[in-house]
Amino acid sequence: MRNILFTFLALVCAVQMGFAEVDSSTSLAAYYATANGKSGNALRLALQDVIDGHTQIGYKNLGTVMQWSDTENADGQHVVDIYTDCGFTCSGPITWGNASSVGSAMNREHTVPQSWFNENEPMRSDAFHVYPTDCKANNNRSSYLYGEFSGAGTSSSTSKCSETGMLSVSTSNSIASYSYKDQTYAPTATHSGKVYEPADEYKGDLARSYFYMATRYADVCANWTGGAFGSARNGLTAYTAELMLKWHRLDPVSEKELIRNEAIYGNTTYNKSAKKQGNRNPFIDYPELVEYIWGDKQDVSITVTALDSPYDNESPVIDPTGIENAQTASAARKIFINGELFIQTNDHLFNLQGQLIK
Repeated sequence: MRNILFTFLALVCAVQMGFAEVDSSTSLAAYYATANGKSGNALRLALQDVIDGHTQIGYKNLGTVMQWSDTENADGQHVVDIYTDCGFTCSGPITWGNASSVGSAMNREHTVPQSWFNENEPMRSDAFHVYPTDCKANNNRSSYLYGEFSGAGTSSSTSKCSETGMLSVSTSNSIASYSYKDQTYAPTATHSGKVYEPADEYKGDLARSYFYMATRYADVCANWTGGAFGSARNGLTAYTAELMLKWHRLDPVSEKELIRNEAIYGNTTYNKSAKKQGNRNPFIDYPELVEYIWGDKQDVSITVTALDSPYDNESPVIDPTGIENAQTASAARKIFINGELFIQTNDHLFNLQGQLIK
């Protein structure tokens, strides 16, 4: 059994090696330094001070940014659609249209619907919560809350492609229990109304978009309509906070998100346009921050340098005595396995405390 486990871990490591190859284009410890010593809602407000005042790229320019932020590995050609498997492509700024069948055209999907904030700027053109999606799937989601459900749902498909998310038929929805880091969580909040459930692959992406919006617009989001934002849970309602916390925990930051974060920020390695926002999503840079605002560590003050980041050049704090020698330590890379970060060298696997796992 032990050998089987280690073989499995080795295979996971090999598959995920590419994940650690994305570098942050700024010193994250310096970028977030003013958040040191904060916790809970005070931390959210401190992070707002870091990321607000971003450059507004404009609603018409979203397609220009998304050619790089929302294509595979920022190749500028193969669009990543979070709602369908339709395989849209572009050869320049992504263009928008209207369509009655899935796979025919794309539109700008505001994961926080525009109607909730009266189409006001800068929310309307904030690329961190706007994604390119198929028009038909976009219309199916409409302005419904995200959620989980069992039973019947509606989606669209053609011979070409299909919608991977689904809108519930039932209006009584709860959040299923789940396990995370050897602990079982049983969310209690429910929602009375239809909900849209996306594919598991993008649930964490959407959660971190919502945490970003609750932080970037911390001074106004409690007044938005729609039922997701409020004052109950640091900018979110109880239902959305519990749902997004679950999705964030079970779907860790991906390489796609790291590149998207860099492209929107303005890293020219990925964003080949002149359009950039100049701010970042803290919950992609440091996923642990979510726990300090909405999770199990709300009463714990942070020290940024003690947090880990999935970016390859933002090294975690580890005990060097647990790694055999300087040459091995210099070759260490960070990887995710089942939602937890480890250090992989050429020959071994360590936890973040430098203890040998394999």
